[in-house]
Amino acid sequence: MRQVGFTFVLLLAIGGIFASCTGGHDGWTQLRRNDWQWHHRGREWALGLEARGTRFRVDRGDTEFRSAVRNLGDGPATLRLDGPTGSRRWQLEAGARIDLEITLAAGEYTVDASSGVVLGCPRIGRPLASSRLLIVILVDTLRADHLTPTLTPRISRAFADGNWWRRATANCSWTLPSVASLFTSRPVLDLTAPEGDLIGVPEGVATWASRLEAAGFIGGAVVANYTIHALNGFSSGFASYMVPDGRAPAAHPDATWVVSEARRWLAHHRGEDAFLYLHLMDPHQPYRSHSDPEITAPDLAELALRRRAASDEERVLLKRLYAEEVRHVDEVLGPFLDELPDSAVVALTSDHGEALGEHGAWGHGLNLFQEALRVPLAVSGPGVPSGEIEDPVQLLDLGPTVLALMGVEATTGMVGRSLLDGGSAPPIISSTFGGGPMRWSWLDGRDKVVLRMAAQGDLGAQARSAMQEGQPLPAGGFHFDLEADPGEQDPRSIPDRLMDRCGQAFASSAGRMVPGLQLMVWGRRGAVAVATEVKGEVGVVQAWSRAPMTVLRDGDRLLVSCSASYPVCAAAVAVDPAPPWVRPLDGAATWRGVTVDSPLSIDDLESPGNTPLAPGTYLWWNQARSLVVGGHEETLERLRALGYIE
Repeated sequence: MRQVGFTFVLLLAIGGIFASCTGGHDGWTQLRRNDWQWHHRGREWALGLEARGTRFRVDRGDTEFRSAVRNLGDGPATLRLDGPTGSRRWQLEAGARIDLEITLAAGEYTVDASSGVVLGCPRIGRPLASSRLLIVILVDTLRADHLTPTLTPRISRAFADGNWWRRATANCSWTLPSVASLFTSRPVLDLTAPEGDLIGVPEGVATWASRLEAAGFIGGAVVANYTIHALNGFSSGFASYMVPDGRAPAAHPDATWVVSEARRWLAHHRGEDAFLYLHLMDPHQPYRSHSDPEITAPDLAELALRRRAASDEERVLLKRLYAEEVRHVDEVLGPFLDELPDSAVVALTSDHGEALGEHGAWGHGLNLFQEALRVPLAVSGPGVPSGEIEDPVQLLDLGPTVLALMGVEATTGMVGRSLLDGGSAPPIISSTFGGGPMRWSWLDGRDKVVLRMAAQGDLGAQARSAMQEGQPLPAGGFHFDLEADPGEQDPRSIPDRLMDRCGQAFASSAGRMVPGLQLMVWGRRGAVAVATEVKGEVGVVQAWSRAPMTVLRDGDRLLVSCSASYPVCAAAVAVDPAPPWVRPLDGAATWRGVTVDSPLSIDDLESPGNTPLAPGTYLWWNQARSLVVGGHEETLERLRALGYIE
């Protein structure tokens, strides 16, 4: 917490806590912070204490006590504060919330309350004369080309003096992985389980919110997308978190709810170093008409899964409704942005775009075309220069950017860099497992490479290898020149000049996912059949190629074959016990990344003295990595309700 001369001495006592405050300057301290737990009712999740038995002492008058008091019980409840000037009482109906703010005289205080009454983020102090405020706003599914002075005039005016990154790319084309990457500033595949599931922010992984909390800021979140839930790690660093508990798209609240709760939260935290995350859902399907509620949009799921084509009437209606949703966001968000103080740092972005018929696609999550990856990105506030940046940047750089603007260092685990310093070096890697086997893209300047893997049937991870698309896009490797072909209408073969760098990037991202033995044939045309000798039990976890692969075990011989492998044929194999005894067969002298009986790690492949991955056959060993996320079953249920998984 920022020190400005106003100190609090916390004295633990049996049955409660004494907080003694002395000095003459502004500041805040949180009561018994180490004992806070998450408390929940309906949409509200709050860190705090059971109210009964909390005690504190104030050594100077004109000190504020603040807390978002909640009655989590099923019936009416009472809260009483006893102090040197008498008692104060509050009545709370079941489920009620009071943003308590009272000025105290010097003396000792005791809180008594009915069972179930919780003090959310209880703190005492005085408003800071120059508090710091960060607002991060994410408009789910907002295409970059729909944030314009014509369609969103209020938002455009609010960021007129800020910095716009006009070629910002999301690191995934659907919400859960993209927001996890945004929060942690880590690549999507670093956060993905070996089988391809990504269900939240892994426990113990720092986020920009947890870094701000450690630096003394208090944080709140108002989230309309129930997938980004407190249960699966996204609440790390926040003291209060509001998110619906619904199980269907209709449960997503309107932008008016998000902005209303944001105003309430900011009013309760004025004069505090604070940050607020807002997640709006209005452009997300199902699209709604805000001018005529009788209009019903076609079911986007069938179109998004390419199980049928949209009619001409449907195409026109869906585009009109999507634009109307964006206008609604502008109408609701614009006045809120105008109310924010000039001292606030405000960031606006999206988690991904939305296909509106391009390439015969609708919705998001299944492909990596630019309409699904391009997102708006703007930041305004003190320390932010005015202007527009045309160089490609990636969304995972936003976390380190806002941390730098608030004077807080990013952690070593964050791979992003502040956009105000140019952001992280290219290439930009995006990937998705949504609706079928992995898609992977590599972007550097005007060059974009996309790999689309084929479904592998019974081989590897079942949940992420089954193709859900009725008419899937062709598998293989494709190159797009985004300057000559910005609409990605003319896929070409991957140029030889890019093969080494793309192979290195694929091995460094997808090749890290699965602990165990990794076998990859890169850049070899035609059919391949490679073998290695392995001791121990073997199980294929991931298998990636443009055509169906075969992995056979014959004694200690493991044979991987594919009829059409270019540009990649890869198998990630779990071996028990680990590490395996490995001996490459079929011409060991031609293998890279391994010596006989001594497999290297992916880090060895990336060492400065190593040559990038030219076409060849590679073998390496991944150590086990920890990836623990809470709320697994609840998150999977929410994903099924959205249609992301079956």
